[in-house]
Amino acid sequence: MTPAPLVDIFVRITLLLAASALLDRVLRRHASAATRHLLWSIAIAALLPLSLASLTLPAWELRIPVPRASVAPDIGADAAPPNGVAASNTAPRATSALVAAAPLAATRDATPRGPAVDGAVILYVLYGVGLLILLARLALEPLALARLARESRDVTDPDWRRTLDDAVRQLGVTLPVRLLQSGTNVMPLTFGTRRPTILFPASAVAWTEERRRAVLLHELAHVARRDCLVQRLASLACALYWPHPGVWWAARRLRVERELACDDRVLAAGAPARDYAGHLLEIAHAFGPAPAPATAIGMARATQLEQRLLAVLDEARHRAGLGRGPRNLLIAASVAGCLPVAALRATLVPIEVAAEPGKQATSSRRAAAGGQDLSGTWELRPSDEPGRVQLDVRMGDGRHGRTVPLAQVEALTAGQISATTNGSVQFPIRREQGTFTIDGACRTGVCAGTYAFEPSPAFAEELQRRGIGRPAPQDQLALAIADVGTAYLDALDVAGYAKPDVRLLVKAAQHGVDFGYLKDMTSLGYRFGSLHPLIRLRDHGVDPTYIRGMAANGIKGLPAEELVRIRDHGVDPEYIQGLASVGFTGLSVDALVEARDHGIDPKYIRGMQAQGYKQTLVDLRRTRDHGVDPEYVRALAALDYTGLEIDELVTARDHGVDPAYVRDMAAHGYKGVPLDALIRMRDHGVDAEYVRRLQKRGLTNLSVDEIIRRRDRGES
Repeated sequence: MTPAPLVDIFVRITLLLAASALLDRVLRRHASAATRHLLWSIAIAALLPLSLASLTLPAWELRIPVPRASVAPDIGADAAPPNGVAASNTAPRATSALVAAAPLAATRDATPRGPAVDGAVILYVLYGVGLLILLARLALEPLALARLARESRDVTDPDWRRTLDDAVRQLGVTLPVRLLQSGTNVMPLTFGTRRPTILFPASAVAWTEERRRAVLLHELAHVARRDCLVQRLASLACALYWPHPGVWWAARRLRVERELACDDRVLAAGAPARDYAGHLLEIAHAFGPAPAPATAIGMARATQLEQRLLAVLDEARHRAGLGRGPRNLLIAASVAGCLPVAALRATLVPIEVAAEPGKQATSSRRAAAGGQDLSGTWELRPSDEPGRVQLDVRMGDGRHGRTVPLAQVEALTAGQISATTNGSVQFPIRREQGTFTIDGACRTGVCAGTYAFEPSPAFAEELQRRGIGRPAPQDQLALAIADVGTAYLDALDVAGYAKPDVRLLVKAAQHGVDFGYLKDMTSLGYRFGSLHPLIRLRDHGVDPTYIRGMAANGIKGLPAEELVRIRDHGVDPEYIQGLASVGFTGLSVDALVEARDHGIDPKYIRGMQAQGYKQTLVDLRRTRDHGVDPEYVRALAALDYTGLEIDELVTARDHGVDPAYVRDMAAHGYKGVPLDALIRMRDHGVDAEYVRRLQKRGLTNLSVDEIIRRRDRGES
């Protein structure tokens, strides 16, 4: 088999996706996201049977001229094909290096050097390996989702179920939906085609009713629209045609329009736009890094956040989907448009073109110099600190967030940020590392958009002159975002740091060790011979605010490793202040860490004190470890077990004498039994069901000792 069929498929896919992209461009201003999502769903679905459909349709030929200079010679060929001979007649020679465009062809000497290896065979092997890997991943995804479901629990809370039922009725969902809660903080997910499942993070128990409803509406919109099925089809198309970048781009467009369409449904269901935008922001920032199976649909990925926020806040946006008639018309027109593409046969026709080595070398150098993507997205919103804003900048998979004075954000005012109507913003931000060209929009406290960065050659030369090394353009972008420049290097010199190389400098910038962090940590006495300890401190959340807060609460002068330890254990100024408010002051670092590790927090202490237990830390640790909490003590007190000693509470809890057991035994005639007697009964397996069976036989009013003896003898 020659590569010619693959060339046909490559061309057909390109034409189909190009037509879809053109139609998407036309629809972008006048149609809803649901309509555009339908368009891309049809395009993805049409890709799957494309090869099979071509076998049953009459063919029409598309002749593609190919420069002969770009066709690699076939090792072992007797002679090049003469001019005018169709490439289809010499497919092994003419197309062996053109199956996914010529990059795989290597320049060879005309003299054979060993056994010939057909480039077509290599291409087929590479394609097959990639296909198997992606199909295996697709096949394993249901297993990962099943495991995720097994490790979660069904949500039975009446408030959640009521909100779910209301949302199901409102969106017209007909499939039974399973609602699960994970034991970890995963992104809210929807998965499953035959039995849809919605998974919530562990922290969802603390959500407000408004957030619950907004998230449920969004996830149920995926169910109503059959998005999980479409996602599987898109993943299958990407696996089958993985060498074609257009297929991956189409799958991405499908995901973007899918989320916008679901957002439109949530707003159409009555969710306030500003509140819903806030939910998206907080969920994306809280759960964005959490891993999730690829075929599950997460609610808010950070890479799409800016576009979605602007769409949510755009009151003029068209949000209605297509009716049945227009939908059927679009599907019919798309199918009719796909038929000629499926019937196409691509033929490569070599033409003579003289090679221009000088021009090719210049082009290669230009590509190498400008091949890096120096653009990204940004998001800005007011900070809790007056006069400052929270600025998040993303480039590729990286994200850098910091609070900065509003005055540092050139050409952007507080009025623009808080405007209630969409306001476009375009302005440059000049740094010594290079210039950002900012483009975006602001509305109701949220600004977002894109940026492009142009690195400064003078800055690169300055770093090289200082012996640090010449940064790549992508390195300069990272340094500019974190404000790591010559002043930063001077501060390192003054503080006695060893001169970093470019790699370490960029790493510090990417981890948030910026000029402000360096300056503040130096002023607090934390100076190191290398940037590595500062990066470690930053990664563990030890910043100047944390250090000052700890010092204000009596924890001063700790070495760096000790700061990392207590920070990792959750000991912060708020925790120390909370303990002080309930009478625990002057605790050592070890005592604080131990208390935190055992779950002793101000809320627990107050609850126990309210029940009359003013305990030491040792007692608190003991009761906490054994599951004795204020709710347990309160429930026992309601059953007339009051004034119990700590030892009695711990023993009862350890032996399973809980309020439910006490109530059941009281209901069967053992009310007011001393706690130690209940513990003995529990230890010997005497429960309410056993007492009920004895009473059914007429054995009533048995003493505690008698019923234990009968249980020990095995009487049932």
